[in-house]
Amino acid sequence: MKQNQFGIVQALPHNFINADVPTHVGSYWKSLYQLRTTVAAYASLLKLRSATLNSLSAVMGVFLAAGSGISWGTASILAVSVWLVAAGCGALNSYLDRDIDKIMHRTSRRPLPFGQIEPAEKALYTGVFLVINGLIISTVWLNLLTTLFITSGAIIYILVYTMWLKRKTPWSVVVGGLAGSCALLAGWFSITTSFGLLPLFFSIFVFLWTPGHFWGLAIRTKEDSEQANIPTLPTVYGERIASKWAALSNMALIPLSIIPYLLGILSEAYLFISVIVGLIVLTANIKFYFAPTAQKAWTAFKLSSPYLAIVYIAVVIDILLM
Repeated sequence: MKQNQFGIVQALPHNFINADVPTHVGSYWKSLYQLRTTVAAYASLLKLRSATLNSLSAVMGVFLAAGSGISWGTASILAVSVWLVAAGCGALNSYLDRDIDKIMHRTSRRPLPFGQIEPAEKALYTGVFLVINGLIISTVWLNLLTTLFITSGAIIYILVYTMWLKRKTPWSVVVGGLAGSCALLAGWFSITTSFGLLPLFFSIFVFLWTPGHFWGLAIRTKEDSEQANIPTLPTVYGERIASKWAALSNMALIPLSIIPYLLGILSEAYLFISVIVGLIVLTANIKFYFAPTAQKAWTAFKLSSPYLAIVYIAVVIDILLM
């Protein structure tokens, strides 16, 4: 903004970088803007929030296996490995879904349909590069069993969910939930080759969390799915039935989260945190169940990721306090 001779504030012209500015300075700001745009485009392409949540799942698996004697080196290597593979899968998913992303309003401004990354094959090469390097890191510095579970998660997400089931059945997200469970089990088996109740319980917890999370989003974006001819629960069975399933799925997680305490595996610190955040999620989903609207579906969806992350954090805090 600038002031004219009358003291009135005026907007700067769109080409202000080149107005009365030395060429080298204008070029610097132009290059900086282009770099920022490219970084933002790739951050969106890689679905970084999803990759980070998968890494958190894997690290929690390490905590479950190692307890308070956790190896931070192993946890760090695992987090990097899972993050690279998950981010690579995000890029591959973006590449494979670029045709329907272009049709749907919610996804039309993603990097590929919006033309920020061209040619589209850059996304394919980026995804393959990240997945391969993530698996190499896991194989060299961890073990083959861990790599097997990370690979299984990638196969389920890309081959089974994205390429096969997503465009065929509204129940595809249920199978997709196995991918998140694989990350947690990869963390567990990076420490031990034995099995136990904790990894089994939390892998089931993650598996059951996934459908409710995505069904809430599907209800909010029903028109997009219809336009792209993607079968989702609300497009096939209607919003009312989909809302019931989504709300019940989310509500079922609350009593389920208490089981580790009842079995004496985790203590009061975990119980306190999980119950407090669980009550918030439960309240939102009870409202959603009895008044199924797109706005309440969106609220349930927005709460689900923080809920899973906080339950994970509660486990870590509980283990460190033991």
